[in-house]
Amino acid sequence: MIQELKIHQPSTISLIGNFFEFIRSFFAWWYGDIPLSLFALLKRVLLVINDTTSFGVILSGFFRPWKNDYNVAGWLIGIVIKTFYLPIAGSLFLLTIALFLLLLIIQLAILPLIIGLILINPFLRP
Repeated sequence: MIQELKIHQPSTISLIGNFFEFIRSFFAWWYGDIPLSLFALLKRVLLVINDTTSFGVILSGFFRPWKNDYNVAGWLIGIVIKTFYLPIAGSLFLLTIALFLLLLIIQLAILPLIIGLILINPFLRP
């Protein structure tokens, strides 16, 4: 005996509900998940920069002598070299944070910009 296959046609209400659920989940992803992943990436990049430049280690040992040379020259060379090195490494941190904040602002602003440009498109006017 052959059974008749019935194809379920979704109702209009179901299609509209699915569309709004899709839009809600997209905005939750775009404005929720993406910024969180960007901040996690920023945290990881700052950790790599800190490991590469040894910023924290040099900052904590600022008043220690250079290469453990405990005479006046070792102390002075250590302080002078660290005085020139720390602003360079610190500016690398600040530049990274500024670039990530710029990336976050661009990411948050690009969707309204795209929607606005679609709405003011002169070719879509009747």
